[in-house]
Amino acid sequence: MNDGRLHTQIEQFDKAFHAFWRGVLFLGTQASFDTFKGLGFLDMQLIYIAQQRPDAILKEIRDYLKIPQTTLSSAIARLEKKGLLKRVINNRDMRSFSLEITDQGEQVLGEHKKNDYEQAKSILSFLDEDERDDFIRLMAKVAGKMEAII
Repeated sequence: MNDGRLHTQIEQFDKAFHAFWRGVLFLGTQASFDTFKGLGFLDMQLIYIAQQRPDAILKEIRDYLKIPQTTLSSAIARLEKKGLLKRVINNRDMRSFSLEITDQGEQVLGEHKKNDYEQAKSILSFLDEDERDDFIRLMAKVAGKMEAII
């Protein structure tokens, strides 16, 4: 492996990645930013999990997200206070709790998905059809490798 070439590629990647991330942050609509005000990445993950996996117990969620119990408890309490989620007794294991998304949580998640769609549409608009296919394939490859080590 050529360490000099790798070093150059890392520097180029770092520069491109940060420019890309800045672009992603500013491609959202103002309405969406207002809707998501005060909600972080973990918050949105919990809302999404509550919608997609209503039968998941809190321990499964904690293990999947690889976060401490205190972090999970704090995030859930914050989202309950905002009226986006509620803790409910799990149907599979009556000794455990699951998360239930509220109507307000569904609304926030719907806005988030619309925002994600518009951001992806904006990003992909910079590429032609073949470049989009390559970009998506490479991102999926990297994401898959990252998922495997997380």
